[in-house]
Amino acid sequence: MEADIAGFITIGAVVAFVAAQLLRTLRTHITQKTLREAVKKGTAIDPELLMDADRPAPAGTNDLRIGMVLIALSLAIAAFGLLEGGSSIRESMEIALFPLFVGLALLLRLRLVRDRVEG
Repeated sequence: MEADIAGFITIGAVVAFVAAQLLRTLRTHITQKTLREAVKKGTAIDPELLMDADRPAPAGTNDLRIGMVLIALSLAIAAFGLLEGGSSIRESMEIALFPLFVGLALLLRLRLVRDRVEG
């Protein structure tokens, strides 16, 4: 059973990574296509627009959302273990610790970044 869970987690992580890369490539393609069409039409393109199109999102942009999702996932795993009962309670709690700590670390990082920007 543990091998099944590890396999599903691995497959899920690979699918998520590939999907993220495909979406990033698609976004870049659409942006470049829009800029090409603007150049073909003779529209003046502001240099700041070109710089913004290539600029990555600031660090920590999605930390709040991802942190909250990981904490919710941790709570769901823990609740599943409690509902199942028996020996799966301890195993579920152990598994739930990983997303909980990662989510908390992301929220802490977000707070530190905000404090640094404000202070």
